[in-house]
Amino acid sequence: MKNIEKTATDLSAKHFSRYGEFLVSFELSKYGWNVYNPVYDEYIDLIVHKHVCMKCGKTWILTPALICKNCGKDFSKTQKHNIIAKKICLECKNIIIGNKIKCNNCNSDKLLNQPSCDKCGCEIEMIEHSCDCQNRTYITKFRSIQVKSSRIEYKDSISKHTYAVDMKPRDLIRDEYHFYIWCLLDDEDKAHFLILSVQDFIDTMGESIKGISFFKDQDRQHFSSRDFGKWAKFLNRFDKLE
Repeated sequence: MKNIEKTATDLSAKHFSRYGEFLVSFELSKYGWNVYNPVYDEYIDLIVHKHVCMKCGKTWILTPALICKNCGKDFSKTQKHNIIAKKICLECKNIIIGNKIKCNNCNSDKLLNQPSCDKCGCEIEMIEHSCDCQNRTYITKFRSIQVKSSRIEYKDSISKHTYAVDMKPRDLIRDEYHFYIWCLLDDEDKAHFLILSVQDFIDTMGESIKGISFFKDQDRQHFSSRDFGKWAKFLNRFDKLE
């Protein structure tokens, strides 16, 4: 049986919706956001948060760093296995390497653990992270996201070269920290992302947002898959979330 390559167009509407949420989640992670799924569906698909430097905005690392007091070698990530298990006997000051529970010199069990550097032999300490700009304070950002996903529209097996997104009055959550991300997949399965706030949507819709179609949940935004029409200004605008 001939192997036929499958694409996102083969997904059911329900599965495609979830697929779009996954794509958005991974894209957000590239920008330092931690992504969570709400337990209940209240027109919010994702909750995201990040810690950033209060001064320069760079992503903040909350976990402490393991640094040699003498030479400054960083053992926080890939170097942990190189930490020397050094112990110092409090009775005779004998230095012991390894997982001994008693001093091999005086047999005392009063041993002081001293994780040590494999480069210079000095003690490693655990210190709080500070930013490269020398700032030591951070802020936490939270955002709620509603994801809308669309594939290229077809009619009679012929591409219309358009996307379609359904927006309804109940989607208009009036919160400055709430955003829409439209995940649009082209015929090569490449994802394109439009990021806009609730106010961005209202402003772009203009007077049509007061129309009967929108009020009756019958409004459907169709726009070009080539240039994204009036929504093009929101293409890859992940900076809006900041």
